[in-house]
Amino acid sequence: MNALRARGKPTPTPFDEELEWTFYRLWHHEGRRARMGVSMQGPDYTQWHGFFEVAENFYFKFLPQTRHAAKGDPEVVKAIAKVEAMGEHAWLKGMSPEDRAQIDAFYKERYGLKGVQ
Repeated sequence: MNALRARGKPTPTPFDEELEWTFYRLWHHEGRRARMGVSMQGPDYTQWHGFFEVAENFYFKFLPQTRHAAKGDPEVVKAIAKVEAMGEHAWLKGMSPEDRAQIDAFYKERYGLKGVQ
């Protein structure tokens, strides 16, 4: 959002574009519910009513809306790529067979499942 604003992509009028509402909901609505769920030890509000909705809106609404608003602007595209390259988003690329085998080995060892395929 900072990259878009720096390039003058959203209009100066607040909340006149869907992207601005999506961004607001990520932080204030779903994000606030997730943070409150964590602080009050409420797993449903932490996960399903919080972080699940944050992730759903981030990946399926906010990123596509950001790409559309960028209209190919190289600075914004670069900022999006930088965010997507962060470790938190590695799942988008999928796991290599080696990574998957390492995780399987860890859990088989941890839970005593050595002979299980």
